[in-house]
Amino acid sequence: MYSDLSFKVSQLQAKNQGAMLTAVATLMASLFVTALLPSLLIQYVYAGQQLFQQPALLEYIPVVSFIVGIGSFLVAAVGNALRCKRIKFLKNQIENESCSCCEDDDEVLAELESLAEALVEEKKPAKKKPVKRKAAPKKKPAKK
Repeated sequence: MYSDLSFKVSQLQAKNQGAMLTAVATLMASLFVTALLPSLLIQYVYAGQQLFQQPALLEYIPVVSFIVGIGSFLVAAVGNALRCKRIKFLKNQIENESCSCCEDDDEVLAELESLAEALVEEKKPAKKKPVKRKAAPKKKPAKK
């Protein structure tokens, strides 16, 4: 179960990155469309015509481009916020699952510690009384 939840978390994080990358790419594309498309239309579509006023199409291109770019960015941001909330929930669930087995581990660990202490007590040698050593008698220097 742990690996399944961690897989879901990694998938949601990957979706977040993909959504933001797509939103940024769409926003950049809309900026290029806003900057380049009107001049290209004037150069190639309206080249042979005499214009007395600006065509309506040229007025709507920046507005539509702006709405598409900002709209995709907002959709990605809201989607990422919802996925982040789901990621937090799954991470909490992973932590709760890993801690639910800790209670059993604590009992087993306490039992093992008591067994280890009992074994250490059995293995300890009985303390012997320290032997008092007498100083070696001093040798008298040999006379010549």
